[in-house]
Amino acid sequence: MILMHYRFTLPADYDMAIIERRIAENGARLDGFPDLIFKAYLYARRDEGARANCYAPLYLWRDTAGMIRFLQSAGFARLTEDFGWPAIQSWLGIKAPPVATLRDARFAVLRSEPVAPYSELAALNLQAALVGWDISAQTLLHVDFTAEAERPGDGYRIGYLALGDPTMRNAVTS
Repeated sequence: MILMHYRFTLPADYDMAIIERRIAENGARLDGFPDLIFKAYLYARRDEGARANCYAPLYLWRDTAGMIRFLQSAGFARLTEDFGWPAIQSWLGIKAPPVATLRDARFAVLRSEPVAPYSELAALNLQAALVGWDISAQTLLHVDFTAEAERPGDGYRIGYLALGDPTMRNAVTS
């Protein structure tokens, strides 16, 4: 599995209704996308306590084939025309929740943790629902999904959860 994430920081006075509308109109387009396990359409709003307005999708791919197909798609090209070229981060997926548990989630909290040199790699911290390992930067990405925000402005809202390839929906386990 591969986690993929990018973030567009938007101006402080940006009308976030545009992002919410974009998600509502386009979110389902990735339902059934080959090799995609899920895409969480994440966004944050300054008027809800976030540090910045942003749009920050998070993907979980079965392998690189679907990820490459998406990055070469007309939909991704349109996104870059509208918002610019993102810095795309990726991690090896080492733990994921069952997709069914994501259905009630309304928020996602992402946090990064360095992997200390000479760590016992088999003992990495896997306490979050979704965990990815950036083997180049030696960091872990921890993602927790919740129905309620723990604190105002903490994490992202999930505007839509696209479920990819139907054959993958039950393949992810904790």
